[in-house]
Amino acid sequence: MFSYEHLKSFCATYDENSYSGAARLLGKDRTTIREQIKALEDSYHVMLFSIEGKKAVPTEFARSIYKQAQLLVRNSERLDVRMLQAYQQPLSSIDFYHDTLMPNDLVIEIEAFVIQHHPHVILNWLHRNRDEILQEVANGHNQIAIMQHRMENLSEYPIAAIKLGDGDFAAYARIGSPLFDLDVVQLEDLQLEAQYISENQTKTMPEWLGISPYYRTVSNNDMLLDLVKHHGWALLPCNLAEEAVASQQIRRIELKELTRTAKFGLSFFYPLSFEATDVYQGLVEVIKRYAKKHL
Repeated sequence: MFSYEHLKSFCATYDENSYSGAARLLGKDRTTIREQIKALEDSYHVMLFSIEGKKAVPTEFARSIYKQAQLLVRNSERLDVRMLQAYQQPLSSIDFYHDTLMPNDLVIEIEAFVIQHHPHVILNWLHRNRDEILQEVANGHNQIAIMQHRMENLSEYPIAAIKLGDGDFAAYARIGSPLFDLDVVQLEDLQLEAQYISENQTKTMPEWLGISPYYRTVSNNDMLLDLVKHHGWALLPCNLAEEAVASQQIRRIELKELTRTAKFGLSFFYPLSFEATDVYQGLVEVIKRYAKKHL
């Protein structure tokens, strides 16, 4: 019968193509890794790897079971985290991480819910970049986040995510921008103007980079908006630009190559142990209700 350790050694050897590489990855001796692989092979009368030089090359059978073994390892790790963190003191504070895509009106709704139903809990709203957020959420039981989702990156962290929906992105410039003197605005026209880019976009949406060679990176949303009101242009979440558009400080750029707004997806990220807290269920209901209405 296989164990979690057997499967973990198998997956690490498969990923690294080497017993030595697997040993370094898992912090074990090479001999230990080899013994665990041998135990699997002997138990089921199969061959998992053939040695070619210094490489451990997976057999066809190993390839056929790898994904299922990997899934079992990941689920075991998540279960281990949940069980280790099952016993907790009541929450006294929550660090709520977010990137520049976090809607301000959702922040207000969450604050109102916590103040009414959990007045003893202090909310800290912390702006960070994606990798920082995922690491913080994975390392604690009272760290949660709302930010752009990229689900393929979740597997390396023992955390859960709820996809909330997709918001709208568009290009904006000041009312007096020379871009609005053009009959048709094309991407090449944007290349001639300075582009202001949110730092979060440079981390999670690099495909937006390179539209203009004259781009500037800005960390703060308010500062980015103020800059666009006076110079250049930026890709902004439509809800963030709403007030400045209504006050006729900036205007949406209608692009020939983009007949509709672009989309960005938001997800709620949390450690598995957060589900056991008294805040979780009500908070999720507030977030989902907002997402259903606005995303």
